[in-house]
Amino acid sequence: MRRRLLITYLTLTALLLLATEIPLGISLAMNTYHHLVIRQVSDTFVLASAAAADADNPKPEQAWANRADAYSRDHDTVVLLFDAKGKQIRSTRPGTLVNEDEWEDVLEKALAGRSTVPLDYSFNVRARPLFVAEPILQHGKPAGAVATIAPTSSLRSEVTEDFLLLLGAGLIGLLASALVAIPLVRWSLGPARKLHETVRKIAQGQYSVRAPAHRGPVELRDLAEAVNAMTDRLVSVLEAQRSFVADASHQMRNPLTALRVRVEALETVVPQEGQKDLVVAITEADRLSRILDELLALANASAAGSGTITVEVRSVVESRAQAWSDRAEEADVTIAVQGRPVAAVCLPGALDQVLDVLLDNAVSFSQPGGRVTIRTRSDDTWVYVEVEDEGPGMTGGDKDRAADRFWRGRQPVGRSGSGLGLAIAKALLTAGEARLELEDAAPHGLIARAVLPRVVPASALRDATEAEPSASRS
Repeated sequence: MRRRLLITYLTLTALLLLATEIPLGISLAMNTYHHLVIRQVSDTFVLASAAAADADNPKPEQAWANRADAYSRDHDTVVLLFDAKGKQIRSTRPGTLVNEDEWEDVLEKALAGRSTVPLDYSFNVRARPLFVAEPILQHGKPAGAVATIAPTSSLRSEVTEDFLLLLGAGLIGLLASALVAIPLVRWSLGPARKLHETVRKIAQGQYSVRAPAHRGPVELRDLAEAVNAMTDRLVSVLEAQRSFVADASHQMRNPLTALRVRVEALETVVPQEGQKDLVVAITEADRLSRILDELLALANASAAGSGTITVEVRSVVESRAQAWSDRAEEADVTIAVQGRPVAAVCLPGALDQVLDVLLDNAVSFSQPGGRVTIRTRSDDTWVYVEVEDEGPGMTGGDKDRAADRFWRGRQPVGRSGSGLGLAIAKALLTAGEARLELEDAAPHGLIARAVLPRVVPASALRDATEAEPSASRS
């Protein structure tokens, strides 16, 4: 928007400059032309008067010729002398003829005793010579005419210089306007920019910020108030949703626990043929309890109320790999850790929970004797934590839906997931301005990647490494 407003302002300024400078340039060109015409008409009149005064001189032609030659040399102008019948008697540049219709009309008027002043300026792009003729009057009657032919190349050069000067002045004015317009546009769009920043923060999950509604144009103030009202409503809806899920999970946990205890107590009284159904009932109760815990975790992840912290990724990866080693050993799966220490930013405990979800899936979908690799790497901006398994992998459509709530794809034998694990991982990462990516592994398997913002300064890595032991002791 700032670019468009600046372009619009500069375009209007350029049009205004053109509307001012084009008439000014034309006026300057006409003024220069009129000066040339008036000077040449005056000089031609003087030569015609000299020709009339020298008529009584014993050698009139020679005296006038000397004067005409001097004038021709000084002004680079051709001087022609005509008798009363229009015959050319003298020329300071032999071979010069009056062979243009416009010149012949001017000469005929001069021979008729009338002076002509060509004040109409035509844009002389080809620099055509200027033809002026004045009558020679003796006793008030025309006795001939004197004509001068002056080049106009200097006029064209002068007019061109004037237009170039005006163009330069216009460019300087346009540049000055741009220098003034940039801070002016920035100041004008200040409220809109702050409103945009506020909306962007709200979109990122920072629901505590509000748009400034006390400054700027009325339209922007009204828009800011509408954004604030919408945010308040959104916060209320999200809080109500989170509270409902948390309360429902909490209220259902106690009855579910009591139900499980009662079902287990039936083990001694249930006949042998019903023991299998009893085990299924206990398993389903455990599964329902796990779903309630995951719903509560998902609600807390979606709330994203706490701020981000700096973590040392390699140490978290090693900790979670050690925690899942027993489960991996039972499934005959090897967990390997690769990569160097690197610092990243995420919500407190988020990376631990994300790795638990990814490792649970990787170990569950791996075949006996398989390998799960946890790899850390980074670039200038991001830290990548990859969990790669050697399982069957996912189709393109499955990867697109994998993070949807309660979506379950193909499950391995003996596993009944809730469909909330990857949804929780994605919510935790998104709340910390990170993201979850899924891609195929070669030759088969899946790579689940957590992409976290990187902490570049080395001091941050040192501080995070020193804080890790104290956090584990607590």
